[in-house]
Amino acid sequence: MKFEKFDERRYDHEKGWRINPDADAGAPERKFPYVDNGTGFIDPSRYYDPAFAQAEWDRLWTRTWLIAGRASDVSTKGDYFTFDVGTQSILVVRDGDGPEDINAYYNVCHHRGNRLVMSEFGHAENFTCMFHSWAWNIDGSLRNIQDRETFRDEVVCDEPGLAPVHSGLWGGFVFINMAEQPSQSLTDFLGPLPDQLAPFHFEDMVIVKDTQTWWPANWKTALDAFLESYHVHSVHPEILGFYDDYYQQWDLFENGMSRMLMEFGTVSPREDDQQSVNDGLKMMLEDAGMDPEGFKGTAAEVRKAIQDFKVKAYGKDGKWFDGLVENQATDDWAYFIFPNVTLNIHPEGFLFQRFRPDPRDPEGFVYDVQVMLHPVEDAKPPVYMGVEDGTDCSGRTRPERNHIKRGEPGLGFVLEQDSQLVPIVQQGLHSKGFKGMRFSEQEQRLRHFHAELDRYLNGEK
Repeated sequence: MKFEKFDERRYDHEKGWRINPDADAGAPERKFPYVDNGTGFIDPSRYYDPAFAQAEWDRLWTRTWLIAGRASDVSTKGDYFTFDVGTQSILVVRDGDGPEDINAYYNVCHHRGNRLVMSEFGHAENFTCMFHSWAWNIDGSLRNIQDRETFRDEVVCDEPGLAPVHSGLWGGFVFINMAEQPSQSLTDFLGPLPDQLAPFHFEDMVIVKDTQTWWPANWKTALDAFLESYHVHSVHPEILGFYDDYYQQWDLFENGMSRMLMEFGTVSPREDDQQSVNDGLKMMLEDAGMDPEGFKGTAAEVRKAIQDFKVKAYGKDGKWFDGLVENQATDDWAYFIFPNVTLNIHPEGFLFQRFRPDPRDPEGFVYDVQVMLHPVEDAKPPVYMGVEDGTDCSGRTRPERNHIKRGEPGLGFVLEQDSQLVPIVQQGLHSKGFKGMRFSEQEQRLRHFHAELDRYLNGEK
């Protein structure tokens, strides 16, 4: 329930907020039971200590399921892409015509350890090492040992195939797991997420934007910022005219997964003017296909008006899928896939963010930002996704990956603001005066993430 007087607000951490107070027990937006992860401080050394980073590598990254890429990037037999995480490079390749014929291998030559494939994407009839011409078939079997007669039989009698990596598919994503034997199947790892997200039909979406950059911060410093909206009023005040940064629904799931449901098309309760249809709300009306100047309602009526309009319009065009609910026409359903991916989801598509550790520097990380949409000729994704005007959203062409330096344009104005803040936070973590993270209930998803991370580090998983 929203308070009539915002200055007199209070919070019950066990009940929390509900994006739809009338949602029944089976509704997609139902509130899940509260998970109590305690109130302890989070030691800042985990954000910069090389020993902690090594423990993460040994006990987390090499043992859990990770999103490597999209199945659409290996749509034809012989297509491949590479996925680098930490010190490892993984080669993902389609070796058959069936939907499940996608496999993953360590991207390394068995002769002298040379990286076998150098490019991020490609197509091959076989994989040949550029160092000494050893070669493998796309199914991983050995194809050729150059000048084999000069090797004693004991050296090569095992006919070494490419070293396999466990892989799996869900929602158009290719997952990999470097454990010798994963402790959970991919299905068990994902838990309730596939059922909750099925109505969005991720598998039908196409990549329309693909950007990669590097920031001088620990991967968790950045990830933490995208698991909460507590910072929005300060860092992104421009969006408060059409975004409720306070009354949000937080749900915590097994295996460190979580979600945050956020209202768009409404005014933040922190704003003084709660009546006028401001420029931000007019922008949302226009993006929905409505005439903002012809809208005669108040600010409080904008969100419902957009929902009614879009559900009717999308239903007529066959784009409103069974299982979606009205508030998904306006709101941001932000999901976290442990350990390092956030999804900001709308019926049109979603913003994908992935955070990967720098293997050489615990205070650096690789930041992947992609936008995926249902293919249409003229898409209007939410403005914060940073999709430039004129972008081909038809799915006919796959955009090239844009490698940018921090501070260069290409992320969109909201993420560019975060790019300035996150490295400063990283610097502050070294202060002798800082005793550790004190998370509010607005940041309960962060505490949930760190609790799951600790389970890996403590050997519970």
